[in-house]
Amino acid sequence: MPAPVSTHDPRRAAQVTLKAVTLLSGVLTIVFLISFFFSDRGIAELQNARRTVAELESDIARLEAENARLKAEIESAKISTFAVEKIAREDLAMSREGEVVYMLPKR
Repeated sequence: MPAPVSTHDPRRAAQVTLKAVTLLSGVLTIVFLISFFFSDRGIAELQNARRTVAELESDIARLEAENARLKAEIESAKISTFAVEKIAREDLAMSREGEVVYMLPKR
């Protein structure tokens, strides 16, 4: 009796499997790209996040500059009596004893 012939070819099975995996990964990539570009959480959200980051970085830079200015003002007030006198006169409307202060009406 002749030996049974196998109809299973391992190379052909590997090729079919590779084609199926390639096709499936292509379909999944297309679905992912479509959902990324057209969903609420896609490109629009990324652009909003970048805009928010830029605004926050601008705010940080502005606040750091203001902090530096205020630190310089504090150091000046610690060192100089002129700075303290200027703050007292301009911000607190104080005057020296015996001085006459003329207050003009604001327009």
